[in-house]
Amino acid sequence: MRLSLLPALVFALLSGLAHAHPLPEIPVHASFDGQGGLSLLTEVDPRCFEPDPNTAPSITKADFALTPAAQQEQWKTQASDYMRKTVKFLLDGVPPLEPVFEWTFTTHENVPLANDDDVVVLTGKASLTLPPAATGFSIEATKAGSLSVILRNAVRGTALERFQVLFPSETSYVLDFKTWQPRTPPPAIIVAPDEEPAKAPEAPSVPASVQGPVWIGWFAVLGLVVLLIVRIKRGR
Repeated sequence: MRLSLLPALVFALLSGLAHAHPLPEIPVHASFDGQGGLSLLTEVDPRCFEPDPNTAPSITKADFALTPAAQQEQWKTQASDYMRKTVKFLLDGVPPLEPVFEWTFTTHENVPLANDDDVVVLTGKASLTLPPAATGFSIEATKAGSLSVILRNAVRGTALERFQVLFPSETSYVLDFKTWQPRTPPPAIIVAPDEEPAKAPEAPSVPASVQGPVWIGWFAVLGLVVLLIVRIKRGR
């Protein structure tokens, strides 16, 4: 009876792993045209609306096809509320931005849904005009959130090499509007020192108290061998 249950348990485990997806993150892509225009792109996984996003199942395109329109509209409202609570868009010298996102359903990286097993996310877009008095841009991942926020900046169509992963209560570097570069350098790279090579094991030393009896034993064996040779010669 127990043996018959084993294949079923293995199948259930493998099926669970096959449908598991990584923990959702909140990407924020900020694109500056260098003339006062700012475009924001983000995505929110519907799992973010569940009590525990870690264990909530992903919504696939096949699931989405069966989702009522009212539920889809509710997800859009929840996505706007979620971004408002978990990410602050800060400007130096002026009040924070309050972007209004327009939401569409795509898979990750703003790719249209194509296959039934594609994971569904809400992709939000917002276009804003920066106040002339603003001198820098940054974001804050508020303590109200529970997921990491990934910031990527681009200026005039070129993505900045530096990006940041923010955990709740962390704030990003400030992008300066004069230089279009981060005002602060990236944290230093910590390199662990090389470990010292392992020493060759030393041969065990023989205590002085033992050395005497050892040599006496060898002499005794040598004496017996000599005595045996002498007796053999006499016997001839």
